Amino acid sequence: MLALPSNGKGSKIDEVSTETLFHSLAEKLVGHPKRIVFPEGTNPQVVRAAARFAQLRLGPVVLLGQPDLIRRQAKAQKVDLDRVMLLDPVEGQDRQMFKDHLRTEPSGAKLKLSQIDDYLSDPIIYGTLMLRFGQVDGLVAGVGAYSGNVLRPLIRMIPRLPHISRISSATILECPDKNIGDGGLLLAGDAAVVPTPTADELAATAVGLAGLKMRLTGKKARVALLSYSTKGSAGLNAETGKVIQATQKAKVLADRIGLRAEFDGELQIDAALDPQKALLKAKGSTVAGRADCLVFPDLGAGNIAVKSIQHFGGVRTYGNILLGLRLPAAEISRGASEDEVLGVAAIVGLLAVEYRKLYPEPASPVVARGR
Repeated sequence: MLALPSNGKGSKIDEVSTETLFHSLAEKLVGHPKRIVFPEGTNPQVVRAAARFAQLRLGPVVLLGQPDLIRRQAKAQKVDLDRVMLLDPVEGQDRQMFKDHLRTEPSGAKLKLSQIDDYLSDPIIYGTLMLRFGQVDGLVAGVGAYSGNVLRPLIRMIPRLPHISRISSATILECPDKNIGDGGLLLAGDAAVVPTPTADELAATAVGLAGLKMRLTGKKARVALLSYSTKGSAGLNAETGKVIQATQKAKVLADRIGLRAEFDGELQIDAALDPQKALLKAKGSTVAGRADCLVFPDLGAGNIAVKSIQHFGGVRTYGNILLGLRLPAAEISRGASEDEVLGVAAIVGLLAVEYRKLYPEPASPVVARGR
């Protein structure tokens, strides 16, 4: 477990265990703090995680909700809200700007004028617009909401990266066995967004995972596109053929955008992760037995696998990080732990640093229109 700093002032990153992924992320982020908005500002896990994020000086924090209720929750959780901004979407000073935006943007075209006020009172909607207008650098939501309620505003309102046809997601796994993946680090997708991906969508997820691995660690990814078959062992059919086609498309897409990564598929998960099984099933593969990114063939397989890992324990999980958005955001599971909320916020913050380097054009519609 990541330990809460003993006081809210002058907290040190090295008070957190140096053996965690969070520690390495925090060390990078503390020099480039980023603003994170948490729409579910009255949730106890969110309040505790947000306070720790601010105390560790990883960046300013915005909690959305009725300030009195947030303060009451903070008191109940015995946390200090120093350096945490409380904002009620119902009374936000930018409501008029957001309303004007919704009246002219396709995302708000189906809304009647009388509906826009109610729409903006939803903290997830308001937080998404804060991200879109550059008032925050990243968003973390989902602890108390259904996935669709988080994903729909983000997909509608946040521009996507130019090479991505559809948004997907990544879950980051921190395994105690350091022989798995990259020193125990695994990235998996998609467990949250696309139910039945096409070959192009699987390829986009594969490239998205590889890019995320590069941004988090600075190292080239080894991406396995998974199936129930390894190198034709179950014969060629529509399902295995789609994975094979996606593998080739991922290589082409990565080459087109200048991303260095290794891709292979179709591979069973044991062939992807176990060097001995890889020798038997996929000898000569540059990925098999050494994969650090796993692409599941559909949402059912991915979601069941990630939920099983979370249920049986022993592996820290951080997700879901959304892949393909122009601005960093995460949709986390309902009931996510305080540590997961904190870890995901750190990942989103670090991605904000990297995205700023890669995509320096203004995100705010107001700024963009004025150019």
